[in-house]
Amino acid sequence: MSVIFTADDFGITPEQSRRILECSSMAPGGKGLLSSVSVLATSPRFEECAPLLDACSDELRISVHLNFVEGPCAANPEDLPLLVDEKGFFKLGYGGLLAASVGPRSAELERELTLEAKAQAARIVARFPRAARHLRLDGHQHTQLIPAVFRAMLATAADPAYSLEYLRIPVEPAGPARAAGVAASVKPVNWVKRALLGTLWSRDRRMLEASGLGPYEDRSAVFSGVLFSGQMDKARVSAVLPGLAEEAQRRGMGLELLFHPGRVDAPEHCLNPSLPGFVEFSCGEGRDIEHEALRSAELAAAFGALRDEHGAVA
Repeated sequence: MSVIFTADDFGITPEQSRRILECSSMAPGGKGLLSSVSVLATSPRFEECAPLLDACSDELRISVHLNFVEGPCAANPEDLPLLVDEKGFFKLGYGGLLAASVGPRSAELERELTLEAKAQAARIVARFPRAARHLRLDGHQHTQLIPAVFRAMLATAADPAYSLEYLRIPVEPAGPARAAGVAASVKPVNWVKRALLGTLWSRDRRMLEASGLGPYEDRSAVFSGVLFSGQMDKARVSAVLPGLAEEAQRRGMGLELLFHPGRVDAPEHCLNPSLPGFVEFSCGEGRDIEHEALRSAELAAAFGALRDEHGAVA
């Protein structure tokens, strides 16, 4: 069974990106379980951060972190009037994207999202050519499950220039948290997020099945990282890991655990400093907690037990 320890948001700044790679034994001088990074192609400092990955083992997975809600776009802003403002910055938050996705201009929105998704994937592949043969797609703020965004992601995945390896479906089973006795520590807003993502996925799953890209079980993994978003500390993750592994084995799938271990050092270095919610999350102490978890002996021991019992590999 494959267990993927992923870090999102690589590429905001070089300092923040180095902080992420400190959590991976696949990076020079790194220590920890991190085995995958999801890269923000839209970051203004993407080209500064990319060389940090050149020095890492090819075993470190690279994913395209599709972003439609924060900072500048990758495509020509003139082609994206519904998505971006006069500065070329994304102007719709999660709620705005969701509403527009079912609104009267949804077809036009989907066209713009597809242009932007393809531009972001192309930027990653141009810098890391091996990503074309192992295309991995996910979404900033889990927007990929919004229907119009999901169709844009599928259109990108179907590009004949790429060979799709993985789609993140961020629908998290709650049973492991309940069984481990840590469900009470989940923030109420994260239960709401989980419910919304599950509802969206019930519709998206039919689109995936009709796409010809393969079944969900072959293209994704059991996921964890919504319920304890910002709280993926070593104790909680170690507690739920056995139950998550059992669920993955029951479904015949792998397992992905999502962390955000790269804290941005100052609000002005965020992708869009005018968005207080994003700034708080990017600069928050929760990122240091998740950084510690990935490097901890406690989580390493929990994963070692999985390896011994289930033959798990990172």
